[in-house]
Amino acid sequence: MSFRNVGVIVDVHAALIVLGGTVAVSLICFPIGQITSLLKVFLKRLLGKNRRDYESIIKQLVSLSDARRKGVKAFDAVIPTIEDHFLKDAAGMLFWAQSEISADELRDLLETRINTHYMIYMNEAKVFRTLSKFPPAFGLMGTTMGMIALLQSLGSPDAKNMIGPSMAIALVATLYGLVLTNFVFIPIAENLTKQTQEDLISRSIVVEGMMLIHADKPTRYVEEKVKSFLLPSQRTENNRKAA
Repeated sequence: MSFRNVGVIVDVHAALIVLGGTVAVSLICFPIGQITSLLKVFLKRLLGKNRRDYESIIKQLVSLSDARRKGVKAFDAVIPTIEDHFLKDAAGMLFWAQSEISADELRDLLETRINTHYMIYMNEAKVFRTLSKFPPAFGLMGTTMGMIALLQSLGSPDAKNMIGPSMAIALVATLYGLVLTNFVFIPIAENLTKQTQEDLISRSIVVEGMMLIHADKPTRYVEEKVKSFLLPSQRTENNRKAA
């Protein structure tokens, strides 16, 4: 509300320097397909389509545990109904794992997959952290160019009247850079990091549950054990959703 002229913050040249420079450097650093795919993941999460449903995973583990205690045929019949891809793969390993590898080797195999996904997803989140460094730099470059142009005109007769408006325009590029970094790139990076942490928890639940099923533990124990990965408030929230 303190702006006398709000239009002063709209400058095409500053936008071209900041946006154009950021896009150009981004395409040099990362493939365009990787950036667009990560944006799609972010948008899906904003729409509530990409959140981890821990309660659903726990229910699927319980159903697998029940089927496992009924026999091989019952367990085999439940596997196609599993919606979580990682859990379905882990359940499919259980048959040959029991006869060919030990429990420690099975856990090591599943944890290796967890760590691989975690590192890949974290590196993808770092893409936007890297991109967040570019807009302020190009904003400063635009401001520097504006100041150079201003200093060149100081010898003109109306230089005194030009200093204020020219400095305002020069600083618009820095404003664009700060806005783009703090309202776009950093929030997206934080969002993707949060998704990665949720994915790690859900996969850890799967591994622990499958190891308990492999050890032929009671279904009730399996359920309570995997719920230990969640805070009490999360368990209460999931119970309300289930009701």
